[in-house]
Amino acid sequence: MALHMNVDPDAPADRAMVLAAEVLQAGGLVVYPTETLYGLGANAWNGDAVRRIQLLKRRPDNKPILVIVASEESVRGLALEISPVAQLLMRAFWPGPLTLVFAAAPGVSDGLTQGTGTIGIRIPSSPLCRALATLCGCPVTSTSANVSGGSAPQSVQGIESDLGPGVDLYLDGGTLPARLPSTVVDVSAGRPRLIRAGAVPTDRITSIVPDLLL
Repeated sequence: MALHMNVDPDAPADRAMVLAAEVLQAGGLVVYPTETLYGLGANAWNGDAVRRIQLLKRRPDNKPILVIVASEESVRGLALEISPVAQLLMRAFWPGPLTLVFAAAPGVSDGLTQGTGTIGIRIPSSPLCRALATLCGCPVTSTSANVSGGSAPQSVQGIESDLGPGVDLYLDGGTLPARLPSTVVDVSAGRPRLIRAGAVPTDRITSIVPDLLL
């Protein structure tokens, strides 16, 4: 049976975050609130845990899985390089709901890249998310907590009806307001390219990077 803990997304209790980190370190899956949607978390370095996410979500094998990290230092362990354009976007929008897609460093698993050679990363503005990544000491997957192709539930109750006991721990931050997912920009090579419009408006990004491919 899955564990449940109520949390304040803006000021999560230490006990809840330590438990969640322990679950991730042991290869478990955690549902947790982000600044956009509920995410489904696993230790991104644990290939078996990442595979559990794909099976649970019934996710196509050609869809990469993005991760959240707590610091730029962690980005450097995942990205092959951080271009000047990527650095501009990181300074402007991180922490926040902008996912940047980098060329993946050696050692990043195929479970995350799905053969694309790239990895999506962001430093979230959510105190809970940053605490989770810090305490776990690893990148944490942040795919939406729903079956692939379905809508993303705004409450743990809705998520549990979709994913059930396949999740080891539910961190319940209440019903989240309807929000857009993170904006996704590819900075892996050449001109940056908008992959998904989202929570960071496109015009804010083009104000920093005028040659963004839309």
